[in-house]
Amino acid sequence: MSVTTIGKVKDIERQAEELEREYEEKLLELKKNTENTINDMKQKYDSEVDEFKAKETAKMDEKIQTLKASYQKKEEQQIKQIETRFSEQKERLVDTVVEEVMRKYGNS
Repeated sequence: MSVTTIGKVKDIERQAEELEREYEEKLLELKKNTENTINDMKQKYDSEVDEFKAKETAKMDEKIQTLKASYQKKEEQQIKQIETRFSEQKERLVDTVVEEVMRKYGNS
């Protein structure tokens, strides 16, 4: 083999080593970029999930407050109806007692 052939072989080996090193660097860079992209996507996902949860919690709290107000209003109405009925029944009871006293003891 001649010296030029050996030199060409060594040049080819160096080029192959350089290509391999460039390939490894690009592969490492690609892995880092992929990890960064995945981490960014995870953060965005987590942020969106947190935002969604906050909005839904606010909606549910609002619905709960609306229902509480509605039930409280209904409860107040029912209490008023009961008090009205009680008052009416009380008047009837008083009238009935007076009539019974009058019937039993007359107009004295």
